[in-house]
Amino acid sequence: MSTIVVATDGSPAALAAVEQALQEARRRNAAIELVSAWSTPVNGALGAPTYMSEDVFYATRDAMGEVLAQAKAGAAEQGVQAETHLVAGDPAAEICRLAADRDADLIIMGSRGHGPLAAALLGSVVAHVLQHARCPVMVVPDPKHAAAGRAHRAA
Repeated sequence: MSTIVVATDGSPAALAAVEQALQEARRRNAAIELVSAWSTPVNGALGAPTYMSEDVFYATRDAMGEVLAQAKAGAAEQGVQAETHLVAGDPAAEICRLAADRDADLIIMGSRGHGPLAAALLGSVVAHVLQHARCPVMVVPDPKHAAAGRAHRAA
């Protein structure tokens, strides 16, 4: 059985990526590995870790766990086998690591549609995964940006 890794954080783009992954999994008769990863925020000017209280850490972890649980329930409703992975660490590195560990055939992730300047300043998880993944990567646009693009082309 083939394996698809799908990254999710609950954002609209990530939810669209989960839906795309479910379609691909049904089409390919594949299982999906849902991953949600977060890292400690860093101070952009100094590159040092920003203080994160235990309350914020656990709230973030719990929120990501709920996102994964909802995605897994949605997969079960559609008859797709799914496993979840909640990890703390650099999201891009963790997505690539999981894909390599599971010998994934495909990674699916959402793009929030930041422009090149924001991506350069903030870094881009998608860009890192595209450069370092050992398998194909499908990038699903944020539905809001995709709809705006379709409206712009129709005008």
